Amino acid sequence: MLFSPLCLSSRRPLAAALCLSLLPATIHAREVVITTTTHGIPHILAPNLEAAGYGAGYAYAAAGNACLLADALVTVRGERSLVFGPEAQVNLVAGRVSNLVSDSFFRAYLDDARLTIADPDADALIRGYAAGYNRFLAETDPQALPEACRGAAWVTPATPADLRRLLGERAIQAGGGRFVEAIATAAPPDTHPVPQAATDPLAPPPTLASNGYALGGDLTADGGGLLLGNPHFPWEGGLRFFALHVTVPGVIDVMGATLAPIPLPAIGFNARLAWTHTVSTSQRFVLHELRLVPGDPTAYLVDGVAEPMVPRDIAIPVRGTDGRVTTVTRRLWESRFGAVLAMPARGLTWTADTAWAITDPERSDSRLVAQWLRLGQAGNVAEGQAALIATRGTPWINTLMADAAGVAGYADLTGVPPVTDARAQACAPSARAAAIAAAARITILAGDRAACAVPGLMPADQMPVRNSRRLFMNANDSYWLSDPATPLTGLPAILGPTDVPQRLRTRMSARQLGELTGRPGPAIAPSDLEAMLFSERNLAADLALDAVLTSCAGQPDLAEACAVLARWDRTSAPDARGAGLFRQLWRRLGADPGRNGGFWSVPFDPAHPFDTPRAPDAHDKATADLLRGALRQAVADLRAAGLALDAPLSAFQQRGGIALRGGDDAEGMLDNLGLGPLGPGGFDTTAPYGTSWVQLVRWRRLADGTTAPVARGLLTYGQSADPSSPLHTDQTRLYAAGRLFDLPFTAEQIAADPGLTQQVLDLPD
Repeated sequence: MLFSPLCLSSRRPLAAALCLSLLPATIHAREVVITTTTHGIPHILAPNLEAAGYGAGYAYAAAGNACLLADALVTVRGERSLVFGPEAQVNLVAGRVSNLVSDSFFRAYLDDARLTIADPDADALIRGYAAGYNRFLAETDPQALPEACRGAAWVTPATPADLRRLLGERAIQAGGGRFVEAIATAAPPDTHPVPQAATDPLAPPPTLASNGYALGGDLTADGGGLLLGNPHFPWEGGLRFFALHVTVPGVIDVMGATLAPIPLPAIGFNARLAWTHTVSTSQRFVLHELRLVPGDPTAYLVDGVAEPMVPRDIAIPVRGTDGRVTTVTRRLWESRFGAVLAMPARGLTWTADTAWAITDPERSDSRLVAQWLRLGQAGNVAEGQAALIATRGTPWINTLMADAAGVAGYADLTGVPPVTDARAQACAPSARAAAIAAAARITILAGDRAACAVPGLMPADQMPVRNSRRLFMNANDSYWLSDPATPLTGLPAILGPTDVPQRLRTRMSARQLGELTGRPGPAIAPSDLEAMLFSERNLAADLALDAVLTSCAGQPDLAEACAVLARWDRTSAPDARGAGLFRQLWRRLGADPGRNGGFWSVPFDPAHPFDTPRAPDAHDKATADLLRGALRQAVADLRAAGLALDAPLSAFQQRGGIALRGGDDAEGMLDNLGLGPLGPGGFDTTAPYGTSWVQLVRWRRLADGTTAPVARGLLTYGQSADPSSPLHTDQTRLYAAGRLFDLPFTAEQIAADPGLTQQVLDLPD
């Protein structure tokens, strides 16, 4: 994609014919051109990678997201207690913690020396991103910033080191980042530790999920690859996606969406390859059971030799309610196996005999930007997988790919410690620790032998990597069934479980894809996948509603509810009447009861993982009582909320006057939209998570023999975090209607966009 500087110098909409008549052209070596198309998507044309980062940082902030980045930098600098006070709380991936706990953790756990970016191209991108963000701050009146940080003294320029720390925070979100409180509050016995809140770091993060589908040429209508990416991320806060297109002629030309401060698409596509990510079930950390020296709870034995823990005294500036700044010192502890932690609620208590440490290989991960740079430069699935293997910079996400030649691929090359099954057996911990590990489905190793240390990453040849011309899918279950036709087996247990019940969203994915691949007639087209995503089919209803209707028949107090559910079409479409009542019923039963056993009359069968378990036995008195009780509770909940039992689902989920679509993960909804509890007027839409960036990509062949992507997409919450911006809800309205829009990629498509505006940024000397 090359534009003439003349064509791009105007800030007004341009005629497509004028732009195209000036091609080909070169870009000025000291300028970055930001061409913005409909819905505020910036297409950044830069002479080099540092300039591309400059444009990305500027565009992100200028779209109304400066407050998000400024707030995230306060967090990773460990300055929240100074800015907002120590008792206030911050919402991290691991849950809500106090600012003092957050500051203690990030000051101790993120080490600037560990996070130096070795790749010079990636380092240039980050330097540029910082400079571009800083330019926006320098030229913007602080009173003109979004309300969330208007005139705030804590909105300060970013250094490349700040951004590297934020990248480090992104990398540890499935490792040490799940244990913020457990690490920050761990203290030896006979001291006075800071009380822990009721967070459970061993529970999967509830607001990070995704669907990904990669189809090869044997299944598609045109014989090329086809990819649908559908990450499920928070709609609020620093994990909001931002869509962009970055071009450095001769170096990279890639479009998609990213998380700040990554200057390139993390889920994206280019002229020959598309990829998406889903959150992996591989375990990105290992706990070690430390056997302590008698009489000294801060020393542990390794091969019979006493080794002292290393204390780290962390000084934290704190602003009191009177405005005075004082310093609070917290002591955190390290061992050769990693940071020491304590979780009494899970049985991981620091006693006179035992302590616990976490090995987190992502603590030193500075490869994120390099990874997405190399993926963006790959020309096919084989090159993309080679880039993953060479860089190992996808910390906690599976990767699904498709290319223009019709090859599809899947890989889980996440930051997993190198624990083979043989190593796990040889380094088995005590029986008590093994029981804790089994209950939490994690790996705990003995920490009294040097041979049980597990530095580095699991070798790529022991991890799931596969490609074909058919189908890969993932909806946050393990790698096992990502190739539904040929399950992957025989890999180390730390990579995720096999032969276990699948979440309903995985089963719905397999069901709907199976219907497409098994139908007579035409092969699969992009419109089929778009319709599949927005079909709003509810697998929980397909599996359980008949039993609910049987159980409520003949119950006078449930007659109205029973009639509503009997008329319901079993979808969670916005106009579906009965969907809200069923969702509350299903929530009252508990999240996805099929994963816990004992609810279904047909038990789970590993030979039929997409069809079992199923069929609650409504003739069983205990099951019937359970269903009737949950329905009575749901009816009472709706009436207390002021909602009719047959109100359309749109009445239950309104946000800013827009009726949202989608439904709970536990209902088996592909269009996953996680909302808060039911209250007056409907489900709480204050902080949704779920369907966020959607990209649907295929390719067409051009006259010169090259290929170009044909892409449709949607960012459900818009490009801007600023509620006053027109880019805050414009795409939410499209989402409410279940519509993707065309993503302009080629010069012709961009020039023809009716919303085209352009800006030229002179690069600093």
